[in-house]
Amino acid sequence: MPAPGQGRFSDAAGAWLDHLGKTRTSSATVAAYRRDVDGIARRIAGPGDVNRLAVRDLTKDALRKAFASWAADHAASSVLRAHSAWSSFFGFLVTQDLWAGNPMVAVPKPKRPETPPRAIRHPEAAARLLATAATADPLGRKPWPERDLALIATFCVTGIRVGEAVSLSTGSLDGPPGGRRLMVVGNGGKARSIPVHDPLEAAFGAYLRTRTARFPGHDLDRSDTPLFIDARGRRLGADQVKYLIERLYVRAGIRARVPPGALVHALRHTFAITALQAGAGLVELQALLGHASLETTRRYFDTTADGLREVTRSHPGQIALREHLRAQPGPKPS
Repeated sequence: MPAPGQGRFSDAAGAWLDHLGKTRTSSATVAAYRRDVDGIARRIAGPGDVNRLAVRDLTKDALRKAFASWAADHAASSVLRAHSAWSSFFGFLVTQDLWAGNPMVAVPKPKRPETPPRAIRHPEAAARLLATAATADPLGRKPWPERDLALIATFCVTGIRVGEAVSLSTGSLDGPPGGRRLMVVGNGGKARSIPVHDPLEAAFGAYLRTRTARFPGHDLDRSDTPLFIDARGRRLGADQVKYLIERLYVRAGIRARVPPGALVHALRHTFAITALQAGAGLVELQALLGHASLETTRRYFDTTADGLREVTRSHPGQIALREHLRAQPGPKPS
């Protein structure tokens, strides 16, 4: 093992990426981290060959200059992701005794941009999507409305991510009839449990019955059997799900109402906003969505009309004050 600060950057970065690949870090995240770390490394190397860059060259001053250059032609969100990638890289070096401490604490990072959740702006979005999914796609080679309905219903009533949906297995649906729960593995391998109510359970049941007819060889009692599959019996991939969802948007006549760049994730944002409007609390919503920080969940409040005002209006203290003032002479509060 090289001494702390010794060795080539490319070797150290390769070992870190290999380590990430063996964890539950998604392949998309690993690929993005690879691009970010390579991009910053090239800024540090300058006109020189990045393959000759040594670990000892990754000084605080070099990192600060590289990130300042990176920020000049990248969005704040990209800079934040690159900062996270390099923090993870140095964290790995520290655990491998290749670096004494994480220098990224000395590298400024921009404030996270406050972007509103990109929900579907249509009051009947869920109803239209469910009704559309229940009918066979006239352009589909092997239409499977029961599967499509179970899939879109899962997104509409649980708010899970597309990566979480495609990783579901039959064993993810746990518990007795009438009390089932969906066991979801989210970012960082963190598991959470989402209640499955009768309508979604019925949709799953109809889908699995047709699946047994289509693929009698599938063992649905095995916990590792993929839950959502394609017409050939293979686990659905993220790109396949995105295609299916976009087809549903088009067929339902709401494609233009879906924000750009949020094809499936718009369903998650829509679920969160409608859940708040229906009276869900922030802590409960955080648990359902699998957010690590309550601040991430809190931004949905800014999107709901007068969300905070309605919550405080119904607070017991507010009600008590209103009743007290009504008993007093003078103008009455509304």
